Amino acid sequence: MRLTSAGSPNIRQRSGAAVSALDNAAVARLLEQAADLLEIAGADKYRYLAYRTAARNVRSWPEDLSDVAAEGRLTQIPGVGSKIAAAIESILSRGSFPELDEVAAVLPPSLVTLMQIPGVGPKTARTLFDAAGISTVDDLERALADGRVRSLPGFGDATVRALRKGVERYRHLGGRMLLADALPLAERVVGELGALPGVVRAEPAGSIRRRKDTVGDVDVLVATEDPQVLAASLPDLPSVSQVIASGEAFHRVLTASGVEVDVRVVEPQVWGAALQHFTGSAAHNVALRERAKRMGLKVSEYGLARRSDGAILACSTEDEVYGALGLATPPPEIREDSGELEAAAAGALPRLVELGDIRGDLHVHSVATDGRSTLAEVRDHARELGYEYVAITDHALGLKMVGGLDVGALERQWAEVDRLNAEGDGPRMLKGIELNIGEDGSVDYPPEVLARFDLCIASLHSGWGESREVATARVLCAMENPYVDVIGHLTGRILRRREPIALDLDAVVAKAAETGTVLELDAYPDRLDIDDAVVRMAVAAGVLISIDTDAHEARQMAYMRYGVWQARRGWARREDVLNALPLQEMLRRLKRNRMHGS
Repeated sequence: MRLTSAGSPNIRQRSGAAVSALDNAAVARLLEQAADLLEIAGADKYRYLAYRTAARNVRSWPEDLSDVAAEGRLTQIPGVGSKIAAAIESILSRGSFPELDEVAAVLPPSLVTLMQIPGVGPKTARTLFDAAGISTVDDLERALADGRVRSLPGFGDATVRALRKGVERYRHLGGRMLLADALPLAERVVGELGALPGVVRAEPAGSIRRRKDTVGDVDVLVATEDPQVLAASLPDLPSVSQVIASGEAFHRVLTASGVEVDVRVVEPQVWGAALQHFTGSAAHNVALRERAKRMGLKVSEYGLARRSDGAILACSTEDEVYGALGLATPPPEIREDSGELEAAAAGALPRLVELGDIRGDLHVHSVATDGRSTLAEVRDHARELGYEYVAITDHALGLKMVGGLDVGALERQWAEVDRLNAEGDGPRMLKGIELNIGEDGSVDYPPEVLARFDLCIASLHSGWGESREVATARVLCAMENPYVDVIGHLTGRILRRREPIALDLDAVVAKAAETGTVLELDAYPDRLDIDDAVVRMAVAAGVLISIDTDAHEARQMAYMRYGVWQARRGWARREDVLNALPLQEMLRRLKRNRMHGS
């Protein structure tokens, strides 16, 4: 991903007035930037936490913020009061807001990027800046190499080694963008391109189309009958701030969000071949070319050609490309040269799970702990999504920092769940909980309390830095508990910010198969935990997965699509997904109910 000005969006001037084409993700990034800088500056925690809360809700809000602002409805967004609404209006009009301007005048915005390096929190970032003038990743790398970091108080050999490893990790992943940020931007550009005269097709390509959890580049493919009109129109697209490079078949534009987008232009008759080629992955395309070579053919973005005489089959659809090579068309999500071509040749491609297969969400928080929606609001939104059921899984007693529930609070919540279910006009609400896996693998409540839930998720909320053996033992012990139905967000990773907890994943999957424990795929866009590799391990072992959003506000239940895409990348079918089952069958498959033969 290529960002300008440390990832800050750009506002383009037209006719003397600022015209904003910032999407929700771009606005959220600026609110997050303010929060990070305020935290580095040592501001009151409630100031920066307010911006972070607003940023998460802005990112998940289903409407375009420009429309919401124009209608004066910004304060309808949870966590957005009058002050932050004014900040958003300022962002939409000029690309910043006063509090961000003030803190950025004291601390360089690039310090925010330093905090993406594992081991660099706000205090460390401030120390590095104040003591050594380090404000960028490049600065830190140089200071590590020349010994300046090692000379700072409190920076011993172990810390220096950790920082070097963190910089290396950042270089590998830190420049990538969450799919949940990249996809809406790509879709916006595609929509604008698709409205141009002569454009026949337009679609995101590359890792976005394969639905990878993070994206390095934003690629868009366009088929047009008039490439000159397209080239001439690019500077006037609402999303485009600047045309950086322009050629006959390739353009690079800088969007108002500060992200570069590559636009590849092809003729309509080669659309299928080009879409296949630019979707990738590179490994998949290499394997496909090798198969074509064995058949006396050559495959490229222009179509298929006979090697003997160069005759070209243009291929206007992907099905024509794969069909000419004796293959069924693999879904884009599994094009990683991981067995998909062999399955396609044998007619054995799986029917992967789809969003429409999902019947409910089994991990949703409410205002009882750290959520921002009432039970009724969760129920109503689940109804809008067409769900058959939804589980309320607030935090258990041990997580006191977010108001973990004692038995009295549980009793009150269960009574409210019963009352809502008795109304009979919504999806079935299930009494769930997110338990904490303790240092010894125990969970928060005794068996007589655990037995009263409809289902229990147990999650690690600590353990970063533990040995692989210790962390794994905790999870395996929790799986032995007959009332732990699901292990939530298994590795605890936060994409681009927090490394996963070290676990023996083979042992975890084997224990899940042995005990009948479900592994959750947390669909929250910066988690997507478990990853696609673990999903495939689970599917191969016959372990059910549950695709849940971990929503902390009812509208975040819309994140389900990201989890479904991740599950598809792991070759999961509908029958591999717990919450793709009808309610009664889903309940029967839970460990607690199988244990009692119900």
